[in-house]
Parts: sequence; structure tokens; C-alpha cells
Amino acid sequence: MSIERSAPHGPRSVSLASVHVDVTTRLGAPTLATTTGFPTLDAILGGGLRSGVLFTVVSQPGIGRTTLALFMAYMAARSRATALFAAVGLDETEAVARLAARALNREHPELVAPYGAIWSGQALAQAEVRAPLLSAVDTVVKKVGSHLHFHRAGSLEATGALAECAAELWQRHDRVVLVVDDLEGFFASSDGSATKQTAINASVGGRVMQVAFDLKSIAEQGCAVVATALSSHSDLVAPASTVVAELRAQATPEGETAGREVQALELVVLKNRLGPTGVVPLRMIPAAGVIEEFR
Repeated sequence: MSIERSAPHGPRSVSLASVHVDVTTRLGAPTLATTTGFPTLDAILGGGLRSGVLFTVVSQPGIGRTTLALFMAYMAARSRATALFAAVGLDETEAVARLAARALNREHPELVAPYGAIWSGQALAQAEVRAPLLSAVDTVVKKVGSHLHFHRAGSLEATGALAECAAELWQRHDRVVLVVDDLEGFFASSDGSATKQTAINASVGGRVMQVAFDLKSIAEQGCAVVATALSSHSDLVAPASTVVAELRAQATPEGETAGREVQALELVVLKNRLGPTGVVPLRMIPAAGVIEEFR
């Protein structure tokens, strides 16, 4: 009995002799690296974020992943890269409120206006806050208005939609950073073959791993990707990730400043295919949307 062999859809292996790798073009080497906003982390990454890199941040719920992700998108935009912030659970107005709270804290640290009060409109009702807040919003728009983009994703949105958004920006900009907050809210469908129902029926672990590999594929097309996930999924996203870092709360609280709670954090680089691992000490003022390296 003869066995009919089906022709493969594409090459399944390549010889070493056929591989021509120019190391000067790998991971966007000729282009300017994009800062993460944290000098120590930039040093660990060899200058910052480069195209082809999937940088995944994991943490327990409520530690500050979204604050960190939004800050990295903001700093990328400040460096004149084009940043696309995509999230299921965070709409554009909340993102702007968080950035406005940060700017207000920097310009008027004596004023206490949590981003929640800004988002709901309550802060504008306070006469002493209204003018400084509007000035803070104007400051954010002037600094990153043309470089920071938002994409509010639907529940279990396909990664193909993220690829389309990124591709649209690639056509007009040299450096693109895609920031995906909570990758658990997406499903892998870069080729359009999977459906949302398939994702619902799939195991969470399998879906998370597939999404991570899709994000890595998007990065390899020409941008840097920053993604956040739960610590419980660290082992699932690690195989696809170039760098994995865990955001951890310090046991000793930092205290308060100007009536605001300050939290001590550390960003622990667990895996780094580009260089060393290490720890970046941080501090965060949650209500003000502030997160910064603490030296």
C-alpha cells in the first residue's frame, strides 16, 4: 500500500547555509531605541525598546500594570515614537484622565484631584482645580497629542485587529510601539481562521499563550510590543516574550505625599534575551497616575 504524501504549505526547515542574517538590522538596530521612561530598565534593554521585541509585564491584580503600561506608552510618544495603547477594560477618556492627573500632580502637587474625580467630571466642579486641570489637559495634548493613539478593544477581540491598527501606523511612522493592556482580554486570530466562539471554548491557558505568540509576530513585522498579563500566566507568555518582567509591591509602604498614598514597587526582569536581568525600584502614586523610577 502506498502512502500519499501531501505537499507542505511552506518550508518546514532551512539549512544553516541558506540563512543570511545581518545582525546590524536585527531588532531595529539601525533605528533609535524608544525609551521606556525608566533609565535603569532602558540600560537593561540595551537602550530601550526596539522593533521585534515583545516586552511582557506581569503582576498580581491591582498592583499597577495599567499605570505602568500607560506611562510607557506616554513616554514612547514623548520621544516622538508613535504609541498605540490598546485595552479592553480602559476607555480613552479614563486614559486621558490618568494622564491629566499625572500632569496636574507635576505642575500643582498641592492640589489633590484623583484621576477618578477627573474622569467623572467632579474635579471640574472645584473652582480651585478647574483652571489648573484644564491647563494640565492642554499640556498632555501638546506633548503627545499627535503621537499617542488609543484603541478601545471589544471583549475577546482578535489580535488581527491589533495587527491592522499597527500596520496602519507603520505606513506613516518610523517607530511604532504597541502597548496591549491585559492580553487575557484578546484571542489569537492573526490569520482570521479562529472565531470568538473558538476562543470562548478554548482553555484560558491555551488562549493566552496563542495571544502572546501573535503579539510576538506583530512585533516582528516592525514594531515594539509591550503587553501586560497576570502573574499566574507568566509561564504561558514567557516562551513568546523577548523580555518578561514582574511588577511587585514592596512589603513596606512608601507613605504619603501631599495627602496622596505612595506605594513602593519593584520591576523585576525575570527573562531577557537581549542582555542581563535586574531589578528596577519604582514608586507609584495611584490616585495621580504617577509611576517613576525611585533612586
